[in-house]
Amino acid sequence: MNRVLPVCGVLALLALPFAAAAAQPAHLERALQQERQKADERKGAMQQLTAREHELAGQLGKIENRMRSAQDRIKAKESALDAARRQQDQFASQYEAIRLKHDKAVEQLLRILRALWPIRAQGMQEGLRLGDSWDATDRRFQWNSAAYFRARAVFEDVRRQERAIAGVLAKQRAVEAEVDKQLRAVNADKDALLRDRLAVNARMNQVSDQRRDLEGELQSILTTIRQLNYQLVSQRSRKFDAFKASLPWPVAGRVVTGYAPSAKTPRRGIGLAALEGGTVRSVFWGKVVHNDILRGLGRVVIIYHGNDYYSLYAYLADATVQTGQEVEKDESIGHVGYYPEAHGSGLYFELRFHQKPINPLLWLMPAQ
Repeated sequence: MNRVLPVCGVLALLALPFAAAAAQPAHLERALQQERQKADERKGAMQQLTAREHELAGQLGKIENRMRSAQDRIKAKESALDAARRQQDQFASQYEAIRLKHDKAVEQLLRILRALWPIRAQGMQEGLRLGDSWDATDRRFQWNSAAYFRARAVFEDVRRQERAIAGVLAKQRAVEAEVDKQLRAVNADKDALLRDRLAVNARMNQVSDQRRDLEGELQSILTTIRQLNYQLVSQRSRKFDAFKASLPWPVAGRVVTGYAPSAKTPRRGIGLAALEGGTVRSVFWGKVVHNDILRGLGRVVIIYHGNDYYSLYAYLADATVQTGQEVEKDESIGHVGYYPEAHGSGLYFELRFHQKPINPLLWLMPAQ
């Protein structure tokens, strides 16, 4: 069974995406510094947007106050308009009462004139005949004239009252027109304030969207920072080569095929027979870089442990980890499946350094 090509091919494909993970601590520190700088920039931009949101909120508050003030002015103008209209109604009633009085006075005047005209005409005829003395004629003439002029005075007084009421009504109409004008101005101001509020709301929504986008970018950067920190910790305090001959076995079982890279059919790892459903565990801290089916190896999980060390677990029945997931030492990564070399359930296991196989038996604890 040739296991070399598929595994080497996978590791070669993984080498480029995880080159940063295999970098030296100095390179990781530079990358970490760059990510921290980007995080600081995002935080600064978010602070500016938050300040802008507060500023826009203040503008909205001022607009709301101006709108309330405009509403108060509208109510005051409406009250003034109602009062003017009530006053107009009162003057209209007064005008109607005076008009009726005027009509009665005119009617009375007409009756007087109709009564005076025959008397005056008779007096003029008699005067022509000189039937009365000049004094009697003059008295009748003076009485008739006084009655006529009295009626005329009443008529003129009514006319003066009518003109006065008409002037008052004209003033009331002017007041009403002015109040209507003020109301239109206040409503125009209110419409302008409403437009301002809508514009500020739209701007605030835009700023909020920008801030949420920055928050997403910041979370992504912080995740990268955590990953870089993990890689630094792995390289500084969890050196894979410091655990040679002390790594735990990936599964409880017995060796059925040994490490023999120079054999006619090279074996670059070891095969273990294990109980069906046995738990397969990571032999060291690391990150899952592969979780998929490989030709001739079934379900394969590959874990990167830093400094170009990899471990490979093949013929799994299932995998309980995801690509990109960080795993702990002895953490479960899946369960054994059918392993042809064991003629039953088991696991094929490899260790690699710089993509080259190394003997797992030299790195695992003494045989159990």
